[in-house]
Amino acid sequence: MNLPAGARRRLLPLYHHAVRRSPDLRYLFFEITQRCNLACRHCGSDCQVSSIHEDLPVETALRVAREVASTMDVRRVTGVITGGEPLCHPGVFDLGTGLSELGFRWGMVTNGWLWEADTVARARAAGMHSACVSLDGLRETHDALRGRPGSFERALRTIDLLRSAGGPPVMDVVTCAHPGNLDELHAVHDLLVAHRVPAWRIFTIDPIGRGADPALQLDRDSFQRLVRTVAALRAESPMKVNFGCGGHLGYGTNLAVRDADYVCLAGIRVGGVMVDGAILACPNIDRRLAQGNVREDSFVQAWRERYQPFRDRRWMRQGLCRACREWGQCQGNDMHLWDVDQNQTRLCHHRAYDLGKFAR
Repeated sequence: MNLPAGARRRLLPLYHHAVRRSPDLRYLFFEITQRCNLACRHCGSDCQVSSIHEDLPVETALRVAREVASTMDVRRVTGVITGGEPLCHPGVFDLGTGLSELGFRWGMVTNGWLWEADTVARARAAGMHSACVSLDGLRETHDALRGRPGSFERALRTIDLLRSAGGPPVMDVVTCAHPGNLDELHAVHDLLVAHRVPAWRIFTIDPIGRGADPALQLDRDSFQRLVRTVAALRAESPMKVNFGCGGHLGYGTNLAVRDADYVCLAGIRVGGVMVDGAILACPNIDRRLAQGNVREDSFVQAWRERYQPFRDRRWMRQGLCRACREWGQCQGNDMHLWDVDQNQTRLCHHRAYDLGKFAR
């Protein structure tokens, strides 16, 4: 239904309320490893070549998936395999096969380093439905951010492999915008179009993990420039271009760069299991907000009974959010930005980047 802008804005708080009152699991993530073959400057999870955590056992993940399949319609739930780099886990395609056999569609987020033609064939045989590849600039910029020379060429080759006839039906590319690659975004866009990429998502680097480096954060003018760039590309590009899900940008700005109004869906549409078994609502959320552990607890029971802190956020109306006029549309911003120690969000996009004035 098309509504006038003013009416739609006034109805947004009711929309938030309705969404939070009717949680419906759509994305079930499994952080299967924290090992990674790159050393990204912006990693929110501080992943390493060798992790202090053992990999999540395939059988543990499948036990959770079977529990979900026994109580929910898995045709509505997408399994998402994350890391670290998922291909560092030797059982990644065993997990994918198991998810497929249970009826889940599943996908993977990858840095693209380890893919070969036979890897694509194994993924396809395991029923992989979607893949997301990271590309964070042109060659020099991407390699510098990823901490390993050659990672740009490997990511680009993987994009081509996954776009081949044997690749998954759905594929997109994600780019983390930062001060070092803003001038390259149009060139990256043209490169992706040339490689027949159907969809591109542009994120910013959040101040968590190694990403808290001030050199990776955008200032007000740079962020507004990024928003203008994304809005222009959405209007012109043959690709589907979207600003990432992170951050309430204000009503007008949200709709200029995204397909839908902003809602943080952690614990509402998204839930999953971390490498240590912790039951969480989003892979980047502070682990102190875990709602149990699948080694002792039922994931489905936690989803039904313990996820209330993510659905009723009145407890978050403090600090920067206490008297904010945007509360009805924002509800405390992204859950992964919540600073447990300071009891407030680490970043208010709308305020930090002066997006109220920008939208007008």
